[in-house]
Amino acid sequence: MKRLTTLLLSTFVLASSLAKGQGIHFEENLNIALEKAQRENKMVFVDFYTSWCGPCKAMSADVFPQQEAGDYFNKEFINVKIQCDDKGEGVKLGKKYNIMAYPTLMFLDKDGNVVHSHAGGQSVRGLIELAKIATDPNKNQLSMIKEWDSGNRNPEFMSKYFQNLIRSYRNVKATTDFETYFEGLSAKDKAAQNTFKLMQIVRIAPFSAPFSYLEDHKKDYYKTIGKKQIDSLLAAQYLWYLRGIQSNGMTNKNMDEFNEKMALFKSKKYPYYEEYASFYAVFDSKNAHGKNDINLYCERGTEFLRKYGAKNDAYTVSLAGMLGNWTGKKGESLVGIKWMEDLLARNDDPKYYNTYFYITWRNYELDKAMDIAEQMKGHALAQNRSTADADKNIQMIKDLKVKYGNK
Repeated sequence: MKRLTTLLLSTFVLASSLAKGQGIHFEENLNIALEKAQRENKMVFVDFYTSWCGPCKAMSADVFPQQEAGDYFNKEFINVKIQCDDKGEGVKLGKKYNIMAYPTLMFLDKDGNVVHSHAGGQSVRGLIELAKIATDPNKNQLSMIKEWDSGNRNPEFMSKYFQNLIRSYRNVKATTDFETYFEGLSAKDKAAQNTFKLMQIVRIAPFSAPFSYLEDHKKDYYKTIGKKQIDSLLAAQYLWYLRGIQSNGMTNKNMDEFNEKMALFKSKKYPYYEEYASFYAVFDSKNAHGKNDINLYCERGTEFLRKYGAKNDAYTVSLAGMLGNWTGKKGESLVGIKWMEDLLARNDDPKYYNTYFYITWRNYELDKAMDIAEQMKGHALAQNRSTADADKNIQMIKDLKVKYGNK
């Protein structure tokens, strides 16, 4: 019996070891990974993640353990995982490398310098293709930065360069490099179509030098770009820039910057100031004790969408998404489902189904949520795209039904 138990235990340990060995082997410390990289003359692959990030969890469960991923990454790289919400070293490293989204998949040289990065989840094949780009000195981000620094200002290259930085959430570098470039242009070149295209890619922020220049010289841009497009860009940039500041202020419980920027925005005397102020007021729905008031939010949101909702689909999506975050009980905010159904009635775009599904299941309207998930799967099949996300949604609803039934 003792020999049998020992044999079974050994078999279990061996099986566990083999299973673990199939996927990517990760170090837990960047310094150790860099030391190994120095010894083995390899690059370092870093997975910057958080405990709450859904795509991070999906990659840890479905991508990193795959043998194909392990065979490639364990041979080519020293791999390390860094948790950016651990309140310790991970937070410091996230700030050091300017991590703005999760997961960020980053490739460092053996000295810890950034060679290439990408924000967002990947499939196994996508991850390997990303790694091949990172190791290609003619394609990786570092090579593009060197080319930029050497003075390449070809319009096609610049478009590619700034798109790459923005996609990998290296917004600070993109903004800095563009503003330096913009400052050196002539008035004619500043209003040229190629320059405006870069402004759109970089998403120039209100109150920045390029944005203020565009505001002050609108007539020049009207001639080269068109009045409708310029006015639309100005309005959209103000809307979401100020919303971002408001959201950050609410998180940090300091609204000074938001109030200051709103005062500056008001001084511009744009006709949509009151509309935007009403939009932001919905998010600031609090009771007498300063706590979020879901009923007041629903009331303000409904009134706002009645007045302005048809002008901008993003209003509905943003308000319904936030309401889903606040909701956690059966039927707690059914009005949010109606908001999405009103939107889909006038614009049945599948890109809105995720929010529709989210606000529905957060109200525990599980039968309806299942119908939406099935629609999402049908659309994915029709587009010859992966049904993985829809299948996960369907399974989640099945699990909720088992757990809660009709409660």
